[in-house]
Amino acid sequence: MKKKKPDSIVWDNTNDSYFAKILPYSSSLSGPIIKVPNVDAFKKRSVDKVSKLFRAELSDLQAKIESFVSIVSDTELVYNSEIKFEPIVGETYYLYEGNNKNFLSLIEPSQWSKKHIGTFRLNGDFKWERK
Repeated sequence: MKKKKPDSIVWDNTNDSYFAKILPYSSSLSGPIIKVPNVDAFKKRSVDKVSKLFRAELSDLQAKIESFVSIVSDTELVYNSEIKFEPIVGETYYLYEGNNKNFLSLIEPSQWSKKHIGTFRLNGDFKWERK
């Protein structure tokens, strides 16, 4: 039976050799202290920061989606109404409730007693924006 070496000796039983010189750290008791960095604090700070960024981006996307849905519904509302003239880009028009169908007009609500649905402006992309 082989004699067991003391714990302070770095010995490889399979190769029957010392391997202290190839270790990336000190194997003696007088070697420098190995300090493990606190990665948990780093992870927590990083997760908090990234979560805050994701929430901000999500909020921006929700605002963009709401704006998009509003423009789509307004554009659809105007284009589904009766238009008897060719609207000019950049001009303001008024949408009124008709007997059978809504209609677009140049006449302001203060000059007419019809039920006013909304005031719209045609932009350069031919989308209708509510004013």
